[in-house]
Amino acid sequence: MHRLVHVLNAGLALLLIGGSLWAFPRLPARIPRHFGLGGTADAYWEATLVHWMLGPAIALVVAGIVYGAAWVTGRASGSINVPNQQQYDALAPAAKRVVCRDVQVFLYGTATAMLVVFGVAQWGTYQVATSATDTLPGVVRGVTLGVPMLLLGAAGGLAWWLPRRVRRLADDA
Repeated sequence: MHRLVHVLNAGLALLLIGGSLWAFPRLPARIPRHFGLGGTADAYWEATLVHWMLGPAIALVVAGIVYGAAWVTGRASGSINVPNQQQYDALAPAAKRVVCRDVQVFLYGTATAMLVVFGVAQWGTYQVATSATDTLPGVVRGVTLGVPMLLLGAAGGLAWWLPRRVRRLADDA
């Protein structure tokens, strides 16, 4: 499972970088740099490679931070906190690794979601920059607002589920 997520995330990152580099020569002299809550461009700047690649660069930094957190979680089972910490701390090392893998899966999924959001936002910016409209397509607004909400819900679900997982592992020991 982890391998598939890593391949997917690498593909999304390459698509974001490659697609942005492909689109750059096709951009007009000015590109949107900010959109209001309604999805309308309200600020523009010169279409330089640095300006255009800023979003993809931030996406890679965010994904790198999330992957770093997943790496630390996989290497140091004491690096995570759960609501029933004492019960977690009393688990056998193998059971702690199970919990850490669960957290890693969530983190890798978070990286996927962030790469999708940044990729869709970059595509939407390209659409606005190269068309007569100054408003993001509806699908872009939906993804850039909806995916973070889904992540928030997933984090809440993990916070609800993880203590039960720890309790089950402790009961099985």
